Parts: sequence; structure tokens; C-alpha cells
Amino acid sequence: MTIIIGEVGWQTDGDKNANTQNARRFNQGLLEHAMSGNGTPALGGPINVYLFSLINKNAKDINAGTFERYWGIFEFDRKPKYELDLTGKNGNKGLAAVEGVRYLSKRWCVFNPDATDLEDLPDSISYACAHSDCTVLGYGSSCNHLNPEGNASYAFNMYYQVNNQNDGNCDFSRLAIVTDEDPSEKVCQFPVMIADGSPVTLRRGALGYFA
Repeated sequence: MTIIIGEVGWQTDGDKNANTQNARRFNQGLLEHAMSGNGTPALGGPINVYLFSLINKNAKDINAGTFERYWGIFEFDRKPKYELDLTGKNGNKGLAAVEGVRYLSKRWCVFNPDATDLEDLPDSISYACAHSDCTVLGYGSSCNHLNPEGNASYAFNMYYQVNNQNDGNCDFSRLAIVTDEDPSEKVCQFPVMIADGSPVTLRRGALGYFA
């Protein structure tokens, strides 16, 4: 009987146990075993594994958990999240970034520190998150530690970026302003989105396996 494992992997965000360290440990161990030919205790031989997934899916349904959008081994801009040798030998054939990616300008939409009327702030954050992706603000996620102003900034920026940095999408009743100072922290990144029509080239051997 042929055994095929479907959609196996580890998430990198959206849960307290979802991070790049755990993902690399799990996926590298999985690949090493799958490529070893040892099979399972009941059945030896190679195992066909479908590693889930190549990139994050920021519009995926999250009814099962906010981690559902973070299975990818690549970031949204096709940069590797962590070292992973797809040969299963745990060597130096790591993942490589995709070439030719162009980004929007280095601008971010953040909470306006001079704002005084905060009555619309909760609704503004809810609206921004409903029309973008704020799952990393959830419990145990990479940006869960932000203060209320930081939460607002993350929500506003995500909405601003998915709308191609249109200035009209960074106002929120004067609660938000555009800045060229990156508000990112070490574990909480405020992304700048890919420019429309960005040429993306997957270089031969970029996945570290099909060399």
C-alpha cells in the first residue's frame, strides 16, 4: 500500500507555539525522515510528503485558528523565513529568495500621536483589520505585545499597504499619519507591500533542491 501524507508542516505565527524555530525543527526533521527511505514502523521505504505550504495565504479562512495563514516556508515577498534543506540532508543547501521583487515606497501608516479625539479608534481598528490581515496581533502571535497605539499602527498600516499606499487610506478620522520611519520591531514586522506588476523570477535552484 502506498502511503501519501498530505498538507504536513508547521506554522510560523498566529499561536504561541507557531514560530520559525519550531517550524524549522519540525520541517527539517520531517524532510530528513521522508528522504531517508526508512518509512514508518509498519512499512519501510520512501514516503511521499506534500510540505504545506510554499508561501503564506493572507486571505485564508481562520475559523480553525489564526495560525492558518502562516504555514508558508517563504514570506509574502518570497524571502525564506528560515534555513531549510529540501534534500533532507540538513546541509547547506538552504532556501534562496526570489529575485526581481519590487516594493512600494518605504512608507508606513501609523497612529497619530497628536490625536486627541479617540472615540472612533476602536471602530477604525476593527475596520482596518476587517479589510486586511491583523492576525499577528492575536494571543501568542509575534505582535501580541504591542501597546494600544502599536495595535492601531499595525492595523492602519496593513490597511494602507493592501490599498497600495493610497494617502486617502491613511486618515481614519485623523487618527493616522504617514511616516517614513519604520515602526517595525525585531519580532514584529510592519510590512511594505509588493508593487503592482513587480517582476518575480524564480531562479533555477532557488528552492535548494532542484539544482
